[in-house]
Amino acid sequence: MDHSTVITWVAGLLQLSVAAYALRLNRLFGARRVGWSLFAAFLLLAIFHAIHSAGPLRVTPEIGIRMDVVYGLISLLLLTGMVHMESVLKMRVRLEGEEQKARFELESRIKEKTTALTTANEALQKEMAERERATAQMENTYKELLTASHKAGMSEVATSVLHNVGNVLNSVNISASVVADHLEHFKASSVTRIAMMLKEHSADLGNFLTNDPKGRQIPAYLTELGEHLVEEQDLILKEVAFVKKKIEHIKEIIAMQQNYAQFSGVKETVKVCDLVEDALQMNTDALARHDVDIIRDFDHSIPEINVEKHKVLQVLVNLIRNAKYACDESGRKDKQLTIRVHNGEDRVRIAVTDNGIGIPAENLQKIFNHGFTTRKGGHGFGLHGGALAAKEMGGALKVISAGPGKGSTFTLELPVQSSKTAFLAKS
Repeated sequence: MDHSTVITWVAGLLQLSVAAYALRLNRLFGARRVGWSLFAAFLLLAIFHAIHSAGPLRVTPEIGIRMDVVYGLISLLLLTGMVHMESVLKMRVRLEGEEQKARFELESRIKEKTTALTTANEALQKEMAERERATAQMENTYKELLTASHKAGMSEVATSVLHNVGNVLNSVNISASVVADHLEHFKASSVTRIAMMLKEHSADLGNFLTNDPKGRQIPAYLTELGEHLVEEQDLILKEVAFVKKKIEHIKEIIAMQQNYAQFSGVKETVKVCDLVEDALQMNTDALARHDVDIIRDFDHSIPEINVEKHKVLQVLVNLIRNAKYACDESGRKDKQLTIRVHNGEDRVRIAVTDNGIGIPAENLQKIFNHGFTTRKGGHGFGLHGGALAAKEMGGALKVISAGPGKGSTFTLELPVQSSKTAFLAKS
């Protein structure tokens, strides 16, 4: 066997190897991945076969040998390329597998995260719904507290009115008892007896008054009786005037309460000092009965404010009553209540200061809480309602105290309206 035959066989074996390897690649990776590559390889081999086998292109044996060598080299190159393609395809398959695995893991994680987010979103929606419900409940509770505060404030004012009317009526009753007692011992019967004696001696009246022992005493007795009756008259007139004055006072208190009740819930432009005086007027008799001295420190240049008079009056009446109780419970003789009305930082400040029992430091932070009270029989709603009313009017209710036995100061702050607002309120 000559070398040309060997070369031809080797070239043929290489072609068969190329074909076998192509079939292997097709089985391993499928026609979709290697189809065009195999087609190109076999097409190249077919072209060389056609060139080598064509009659017109036949050449000498030497050149034929060279063509077999070239044909074998091309087959070898194709085989080498297929081996390289196999490694590339294996790497690609591995990468695709890893990519698919990563995609699957990513999809699983996304699914888990989506489920977790859905659960969290549902929980958040429930929490938001619960918060909305709680907010609505808090708003309703706040409105109820405001209503209760308003009613409690009206009750405080009404109680003060009743206390004052009761005190005045008590004074009226005492005066009426004095008048009744004097009328009971009034010597009108003596005048009647003298008139009867004069009537009996009308015929000899001159002789009776001159010579009769009883008749001679009548002029002096009448003089003494006249003086006594004048004194009694003055005393009765004084008591009647006192009763009249107290009845007028009752009328003023009731008229004041009716005036405030009539405009409850309606804003008006008012003078602060007048409001404070009205609040004091409603507590005057109670303060006097408890021997509490009142000191006024008013700045009458303060501009008018636009507020609900009844709410301001409720707060002030409660503060004055609390100051009275604080002074009374202190047991001191020099009980003193100071009311200051001043202006600053676009706010009117009404400070009610007493020299009573004072407030411990631990109670200052909770004194405006609903239900908090240190007074026996107190309901713990007055100051809480006052704070709510002040806040509703755009102001605030504050307290300071140096401690037990050192008194306290409650300050009601209310916003001062501008001149333009005041003009619009009046118009």
